[in-house]
Amino acid sequence: QFGWVTMSLLTQDNINECFFCNSTTQLHPCDHCENIQSCEKHLHIHRPSNTCLPFRILFQEGVGRCVVAARDILAGEMVIEDKAAMIGPACRERVCLECLAPISEETRCHICGLPLCCEGPRHHLECQIMKGWNGGSNLSLYLAVCIIRGLAVDGDTQELVNGLMDHLDERRVVDELKW
Repeated sequence: QFGWVTMSLLTQDNINECFFCNSTTQLHPCDHCENIQSCEKHLHIHRPSNTCLPFRILFQEGVGRCVVAARDILAGEMVIEDKAAMIGPACRERVCLECLAPISEETRCHICGLPLCCEGPRHHLECQIMKGWNGGSNLSLYLAVCIIRGLAVDGDTQELVNGLMDHLDERRVVDELKW
């Protein structure tokens, strides 16, 4: 029954939409597979390297955004390729803010004093903001680093994150029932 539900989502109406954002303006078919239509902005998501990804994203009332197959998928075939919107440390143990490897209390950035054992692109922003920080370094400070990194994502990444569904209304109903 699940397969029937999934296939019923693909109708002629949504075949003529961008496979990713459901826009109906300025669509282009994929030159390689012709399984999807895409707006100019999202065609690179469908074909991130030399392979067309076999899915499309639809909005299903009561569920939200769903990933459904746009064609038959072969065993072992890559279905989705993704990168993290932001990488940050968990607050469980002391780690380097760049490579996330466990480090000792003494291992710090010489500019901001935050935990750091190596150089790289991730630490630059929080280092500039926290330069001269004298408040010590505890694991709660990692939350501040994650917030700084999250607020600094580029516009395209922010648009993708904003497209995620939070299901907040459903969670509120469940929480009210607990009381």
